[in-house]
Amino acid sequence: MLSSFFSKSKPINYIAVALYMGILFAIAHYKKGFSVELSYLLLSFISLFIYVLPMLTLNLLAQRNGLTNKGTFTILLYAFLTALMPNSLTNFSVLLSNVFVLLALQNILLLQNDKQTKAKILNASICIGLASLAYFWSIGFIALVFLGILYFEANNYRNWIIPSIGISIVYLFANCFTLLFYDSFYTFTTHIDFKLFSFRNYLKTDQLFSIGVLSICIVFFVSIYLIKFRRKAANIKSILRIIIAYLLTAIAVAISTPEKNTSELFFIAAPLALIGTTYLEVNHNQLAKEINMWVLILIPFITLLF
Repeated sequence: MLSSFFSKSKPINYIAVALYMGILFAIAHYKKGFSVELSYLLLSFISLFIYVLPMLTLNLLAQRNGLTNKGTFTILLYAFLTALMPNSLTNFSVLLSNVFVLLALQNILLLQNDKQTKAKILNASICIGLASLAYFWSIGFIALVFLGILYFEANNYRNWIIPSIGISIVYLFANCFTLLFYDSFYTFTTHIDFKLFSFRNYLKTDQLFSIGVLSICIVFFVSIYLIKFRRKAANIKSILRIIIAYLLTAIAVAISTPEKNTSELFFIAAPLALIGTTYLEVNHNQLAKEINMWVLILIPFITLLF
């Protein structure tokens, strides 16, 4: 039974999800157009690695912070949600940026331990800065750093200055690099074009299906999550609020991105996977659980193949 299989956390579970993600990744690249050039193959291999890697980070975040039970529903949901946006699977910048955002989230949630807080804030800020170099609009996730300070370390005023220092360090080194190799400054204004703020691309048949399924998942999973929120222990409610803020920020980043092709929605997958696990862990009857599992596994193939 699939539900009982993914309710466990064994190496075979991670291997199975990784293979599933690899198949979806291969289909997305084949659909876009495959090339046998060495540079393309190398970039595709690196892209696959940074696509699968967050699966482990996400599962670690979920279990270390008591957000989910010790199963692998979260990473299955993550694979399902990311595959709903096949354009993102072929977008190296988005995949790389997502890795840095998750590393930043890891440092933010570690602030609750009250140890080396300044280093963690700086690390999180630098990760967001690096994420923005890969995909500029992910700079919006710096809001999560400030939210983490508000919840865990608001009393020390120095903490509020550190995120600006972290971002400045990244952009300083970015300018050093561009001056050395391209004889020009790195400027964020090149990424801003308000004329392109249009949602017309979402009206295409394939993208409309992805948007529809993703929207249903957001409404349904968040509703269940908020209902269960009251029953959670008080000591982890701050973390739960950060996860909700993570989802809202990801939506805001997607809306803010000028050129829309659904790849910008990729950042929604991680927080929504954490939120959606609450539903999968509800005690349904066995038939309902199995139907849920098969729906999650098969829908991405509909998105990718049709």
